[in-house]
This record gives sequence, C-alpha cells and structure tokens, in this order.
Amino acid sequence: MVKFCLQCKDAFWGGKHCPNCEGEIELLDAAVPENQKYLSQLNIDVRPKYFARSSMLLTCFGFVMALPLGMFVFLRGVSASGNVVLWASVGIGLVLSVSWLTWWGSAKVFSRKMKDVHTLKEPQLD
Repeated sequence: MVKFCLQCKDAFWGGKHCPNCEGEIELLDAAVPENQKYLSQLNIDVRPKYFARSSMLLTCFGFVMALPLGMFVFLRGVSASGNVVLWASVGIGLVLSVSWLTWWGSAKVFSRKMKDVHTLKEPQLD
C-alpha cells in the first residue's frame, strides 16, 4: 500500500506517520479516492511503484511454478524410461527456461506500462 506525506511530498510503503518529517505527520493512502486529488502535488509518481510490484509478482509466480513443473517432468520421464540424466537435464532446462521467460515477460509488461508515465518528476530512491 503506497502512502504519501503532504508536507514533504514523499511516498512510502505503508506506515502511519511520515519518517522524514518532524512531529507526527499522518500519511495518506494513495488508493483512497478522496486522497487522489493530492497525487499531482507529489515529488514522485506512485504508478511505477504499482507497476514494479505487479511485475515482481509475475516473476515470483513464474519462479515458484517452474520448480514443481520441472520436478513433474523429471519424475514422469524417469518413471517412463528410467534415463535419469536425460530427464534431469530436461527438468532443469525447463525450470530455467520458464523462470527466464517469466522474468523477461514481466520486464516487457513493466516497460509497456511505463510508457505513459512522465519522467519530469524527481526520482525517489528508497
């Protein structure tokens, strides 16, 4: 959940109070419709954070699903033919290729979504 501070115009991943400002300045949720009117005043654009998060979830899903898929192919192949070396290499190759393809695909999705984001605002490095 992305929250932002109206005083320092910075965005954060959650929390109740701004860690940069002195005092207890309350952070506002960027997803609440009545707070979205302030998004144009921020020093950063919150859309890349959401785009990066969806890209990371897609990559994680590919990595997590590649392991059982490779193991399934390995076990099915070994039980059918008994050639452990062949099916081990096929299983490992499948895990690596599925992981790489999801990583590549998530990078493409992120790049496509970022075309609409203007980079005139200051980058936030947190």
